[in-house]
Amino acid sequence: MPVRSLRLHPAHLLVTAGALLLAVATGVLMARSTRMGLELVGALIFLPLAFANPPFALALWMVTPFVSSLHGMGPVSNRSVLLLFAIWVGSLGSREFRERAAGRQWRLQYTAIVLFVLWILITTIWAPLPSHASDPITHYMKAAIVLLVVTGFVTEPKHVRWLAAGFVAGAVLSILIGAVDGGLHTAASAATSTTSKQGRLQGGTSDPNYLAAAIVPAIMFAAGLAAQKSRLLVRVSLGIALAVLAVGLAATESRGGALAAIVVSLLALLFWRGRRRTVAIAIAVVVVAAGAWFSASPSSLQRVTSNSDGGSGRNEIWLVAWRVVEAHPIVGVGLGNFSAVSPDYIRRPGALTRADQIVDQHLVVHNSYLQLWVETGLIGLLLFLSIAATSMLAARDAARQFDARGDPEMATLARAAMLALVGSLTASFFLTNVDDRRLWVLLALGPAMLGIARRGGAIRKNLAA
Repeated sequence: MPVRSLRLHPAHLLVTAGALLLAVATGVLMARSTRMGLELVGALIFLPLAFANPPFALALWMVTPFVSSLHGMGPVSNRSVLLLFAIWVGSLGSREFRERAAGRQWRLQYTAIVLFVLWILITTIWAPLPSHASDPITHYMKAAIVLLVVTGFVTEPKHVRWLAAGFVAGAVLSILIGAVDGGLHTAASAATSTTSKQGRLQGGTSDPNYLAAAIVPAIMFAAGLAAQKSRLLVRVSLGIALAVLAVGLAATESRGGALAAIVVSLLALLFWRGRRRTVAIAIAVVVVAAGAWFSASPSSLQRVTSNSDGGSGRNEIWLVAWRVVEAHPIVGVGLGNFSAVSPDYIRRPGALTRADQIVDQHLVVHNSYLQLWVETGLIGLLLFLSIAATSMLAARDAARQFDARGDPEMATLARAAMLALVGSLTASFFLTNVDDRRLWVLLALGPAMLGIARRGGAIRKNLAA
């Protein structure tokens, strides 16, 4: 029987040669630097996925802010979102983008963001040390890019589910990283862990309070996803995730995180119509899991419920910040310049026992709203609050429209997104995290979901006609 000669198309040869070269390059990089080799492997996976399915790539990216303090993950997270932003820019001329841009809620939020970014740039004109604004400006620009990417790519119900799942997965992964590295020990035994700060869990982030501020929204998303019509295995997995998130929140020993959890739990019982049983079950899981941790670590409970340390020095920092606000109430002292001007205000009336925190350590205000007021004035604060209010109102309207068209699952996720944002904003009273990319993901979800609700309603009307 004659054997046919094997003929390869030139394109096939090029693909094969390219794959071999990439395999060799990856091996060489792995031998020289494990981090660089892993970055290349991640790029080879993420790059084609970002072009083929940007919303799913965005959901995968959502995990990276939760592990950004791990070696090499910060740059990976930044490059990934910049790639998604470049793809989004390429879609600006599409018909779908023009339809979204015509939405009133979309225009309101984008206008507020543009004005906010412009204003914080303007404040550097009168800042005593303009160079101090360089890092905050970079962080705000990255945060604004995240918002644009989310509103640009989250255009279908499944995209919301993917992103919510990515948020939950990121928070759980960060907690598990802390557990593996000893961060889920009591304060005395975890003091030397790389994933704990003074015995408190910080996981894959840089600070326990920042982790707690992200865990609370993750709890809301886990509860919202658990209410979906999904397989039993998925619901059980989400129940386990809720328990892990509750233990992680307790292990951070964050008073702001605990307050945020209480606030969103009460609001969920009040506003989550038709899902109060699910909400009650989720709250019970969180309370039992957190209670088990506090029983094993009474010192953690003592820290969360006590304010004998003056909020870890926050009270005095806030006092100085208010003095600055009184001197510069409207336009502030300039972005990033609280640390530059605060030493000039410690000698005013009112005793300060921990002035070293302000003079020597150059701490931030530890209150997002007060920090904005100090540095960007009342104008900057109101512009940011307008962004937050627009997002919450959009999520509320989205939930109502999903209810009206008989889509309780998406209505549940819209309420989960609204409460997640409320939780994050509540925690922001105790830390400076306005430029946290996870917060800006939450700010973007409201308008994105409202757009989905309106397009779905328009499609149903066209079909009915």
